[in-house]
Amino acid sequence: MTRRRSGAVSLLTAGLLLAAVLQSPAHAATESSAAAPTLTITPTTVGNTFTVGQQVKLGFSTDATTVNWTVRDAGGTEVAKGSASAASLNGQLPLSISTPGWYQTDLTAVGSDGTTTLGGTDFAVLTPHDFSTSTDTRIGVAGALGFGSTANPGLDAVPLMANGGISTDRDEAFWAAAETTKGVIDFPQRYKDYKAALDANNVDFLNILDYGNTLYYPDEAPSTDEQREAFTRYAVAAVDQWGTEHTTYELWNEWNLRDPNGAAKASPENYVALLTMVSAAVRAKHPDVTLTGPSLAVINDWQGWFTKFADLGGLDYVDAVTIHPYVQPLDPEASVTYVNTIRSIMAAHGSTKPIYISEQGWATGTNPSAVSEPVQARDLVRGNLLAYGNGVARYSSYNFMDSGTDPSNVENRFGLVRNRLDTRGALVPKPSYVATAVLARQIDELPLIGQTRFGTNGYDVAFDAGGGQSVHAVWSATPGVVAATAPAGSTVEVTNLYGVTTDLTADAGGHVWVTAGPDTVYLRGAISGPMLPSSRFALSVAPEIAGDAATGTLTFTNPDAVTHAFTVSAGGADTSGSVTAGATATAAVSYPAQDSTGARTYSAKVTVDGQAVALVSATGTATPPLSVTGSHVVNGSGKDLLRFRITNASSHAQNVAGLDWVSGTASGTLLAGCTVAAHATREVDVPITLTGPSTWSASLRRTGEADIKASGTLVPVSAPTVAKRHTVKLDGVIDPAVARQPAIALEGTGTPPVTGWGGPSDLSGSLWLNHDDQNLYLSAKVTDDVFSQPNRAGNIWGGDGLQLGMTAGAPGETTQTQEIGAALTDAGPVDTWRWTPTTQTGVPPGVQAKVVRDETAHTTTYEIAIPWSTLGFKAEDRLLSTTVVINENDGTGRRGWLTWGKGVAETKNPALFNAVRLAPEAAR
Repeated sequence: MTRRRSGAVSLLTAGLLLAAVLQSPAHAATESSAAAPTLTITPTTVGNTFTVGQQVKLGFSTDATTVNWTVRDAGGTEVAKGSASAASLNGQLPLSISTPGWYQTDLTAVGSDGTTTLGGTDFAVLTPHDFSTSTDTRIGVAGALGFGSTANPGLDAVPLMANGGISTDRDEAFWAAAETTKGVIDFPQRYKDYKAALDANNVDFLNILDYGNTLYYPDEAPSTDEQREAFTRYAVAAVDQWGTEHTTYELWNEWNLRDPNGAAKASPENYVALLTMVSAAVRAKHPDVTLTGPSLAVINDWQGWFTKFADLGGLDYVDAVTIHPYVQPLDPEASVTYVNTIRSIMAAHGSTKPIYISEQGWATGTNPSAVSEPVQARDLVRGNLLAYGNGVARYSSYNFMDSGTDPSNVENRFGLVRNRLDTRGALVPKPSYVATAVLARQIDELPLIGQTRFGTNGYDVAFDAGGGQSVHAVWSATPGVVAATAPAGSTVEVTNLYGVTTDLTADAGGHVWVTAGPDTVYLRGAISGPMLPSSRFALSVAPEIAGDAATGTLTFTNPDAVTHAFTVSAGGADTSGSVTAGATATAAVSYPAQDSTGARTYSAKVTVDGQAVALVSATGTATPPLSVTGSHVVNGSGKDLLRFRITNASSHAQNVAGLDWVSGTASGTLLAGCTVAAHATREVDVPITLTGPSTWSASLRRTGEADIKASGTLVPVSAPTVAKRHTVKLDGVIDPAVARQPAIALEGTGTPPVTGWGGPSDLSGSLWLNHDDQNLYLSAKVTDDVFSQPNRAGNIWGGDGLQLGMTAGAPGETTQTQEIGAALTDAGPVDTWRWTPTTQTGVPPGVQAKVVRDETAHTTTYEIAIPWSTLGFKAEDRLLSTTVVINENDGTGRRGWLTWGKGVAETKNPALFNAVRLAPEAAR
């Protein structure tokens, strides 16, 4: 991915931008016709960033009567909650929070009439660290201080960069802005101001020399010697202006992508011609300059472009090679191959010059290519660490501030902090800002030891902390516990991605244990040797329902020859136990109930024989207690209904203000003022008339909380297959009551047809569908001249066997497919398997199948019972969609299939299934 830049325009002052923020409306959840109260975030501290020990105060303005708040840490745990009159708060919410981390605050402004407005902000608490004398230039950011409009974070963002440990700002002083009169180069004051701010905050300047000037040519990039000479005069003037102390220069930005249709054609030949001229002129006047390039975007034939660049001698004119290995939405491990390829091309040309990653980033938001904010945080940290571990000298995140506020626009959301016009507050931190600040504090001025791997997807990037100490940045895409080796009795400081620190003590065997997961964890101590995957400790937590406590289990497997006493500290409580030699013990853990929903990180500290030796963690998601679904169902006489279900998964009764629904041109409100009992479901039907495909939507309202929304599609069904009520006896013989029903014929209906199909005696069959309150039943009698099923489990589709695709409702109303198969294997057993949903792949629970082969008659009889509980469908909804596939293998591999309906064998498309109505009448 590459970032596009435009020419600079005038910089708005921080005051004007902040004034614009104060005009920005918060999201309102209005429960009556009265005007909802106002709620605007007005940070009193730039970027809501505080240091440990400093009073956290969150600024806001509102005309509400009351303000409610909930504060959650980066792990999703509520750490503060309260309510107060708006008058008593006087525009500031003070919080007694001093633990390092990133925090999210939800605010509810409540008017005198009970109407509410929902909003919120974020803040950071950082450990103090003095970067003023640091010589570490590894961590950089694209600052956009040279930009205009709302993409510019303003000068008050520079101290935020410095406090975040950012050593270098990659920025611009555009030629077109510096030379507005031909022959007169004078850089605007706004550029000089931001360079002075960088100097004052000990942030280095990576200055991009870039872009065209219409005084000299119409295209963006120079393509003739005369044009290059004009650009070179600008480049020399830039180095004259900004100097070489704490300032590095990069020639152009992504030349291989910019202006490809212009005269320069984005070619390596024209780039090297410009680089040659600029390098000679700049170095003649400033021999100590550091000039980098080609700022390569790894898109299109970037390898060929860079190889040609090297062939033309481009490497001779730069002091470091700069690349932009974007891989979003993939994790940064995918970019390592780019670095290795660049290095191999350089080596083939005899170059060992440094490599800088001068842009890499992950955008957040709702765009399909975006990632979540926690993923952005972990990926940026891992991107930095992977770069250093693979010998990259500098790394610049793209970019410091979100360039806009549109969550669907991927270009708006690359920042570490929020845009000045964001309703959550100007420059307030995203999780990635705090994660970057913690990384900087952990590795500041520490030389790299090296990178090692562990397990399947584990990484350990180690730095020398001096005095026999080291810092290990550890993560794994496949979470698991690892053991770190350190002298018995020594302290190992463990710091999580957001700066929370826990001290462990190495046990008598010289180990401490931590969970290595997608979020980097730092270990500081006298650590030696590699990280060792371990099964000694494990933490599991059951799915959490907001409002109920989360419960889990700590497992301790003891390989030692002695008994250990242990204590597990989790959720603010301790649980003690013991584990004998060679045995496994468990301890129940519990985390306090909280009303917030979303991602959770659970941790547990394990003390063994009086010493804290392990910090293990698990992740999960807290879901709302209430959910709403809508289903297309039919009643006993086949009439269409839209059935809404409100389910309360918690152990507490839940009150509902009402369910507002829309279906086509019809709408209404249901269940106003109702209560849904604990672990119960309220159900209500709306009659519908379907003449064509349409949509429905519903909004479940709750007083003082965000609405719960649901929506879906409705498809008319004209002539569904009728499945009557009958409990099938699974004995390999078609039940008489089943056989008397009209059969669904299978004969030559495969797509593509069975290779060399010889007619019904080769392969044909009959199907029947039935149901009862517990199961959906499929009975089938298949004529097949040769039976062959050499496969097992998930591969049975490749031999003789049967597959069903099933969804709730009419065909095309849902994409959630249950694909289940059964086959009599050549090994003897009947295997059943579920392929989708992929989260449930494996032997489907409760499914029973009897398959009998009659070699004399050349028939195979199938009887399959699939529990409704396994399907996740409701039998009382009486409408589902299905397709049935009979696979053919005569001993030479899969020849094809016969099918009733489509959507499994040919292509995965449940819209091609057949509709089935579950009739209440019994089969006779």
